[in-house]
Amino acid sequence: MSRQLSPLILVVSAALAETVGLHGLAIYLLLATVPVIVVAALGSYGDVVAGEGGSAGRTALWTLALAVVIATIALPTLGDVALMACLILVGIQGLAALTAEVRRTA
Repeated sequence: MSRQLSPLILVVSAALAETVGLHGLAIYLLLATVPVIVVAALGSYGDVVAGEGGSAGRTALWTLALAVVIATIALPTLGDVALMACLILVGIQGLAALTAEVRRTA
């Protein structure tokens, strides 16, 4: 579960830093998010290939989230719009991870 929630924490932290006006910190947090999302995407893909309950849709969302995070870092003119897209995509993933965890424990 932490593999899927870690990117959410980092992107939310970056959004908060951007909101407060700490643009440099927001960029560094997004840079730190890139390898974390890569790990989540590869883990999700591995679950699909191994047949361990992975979802191709979830893997595609992680890949899209990675592209949006990289676009946010590379094109600062997109700024708030791209960061909002990151929050939405990673939020969907976090919600999916939480619901899957609740189903496993229930």
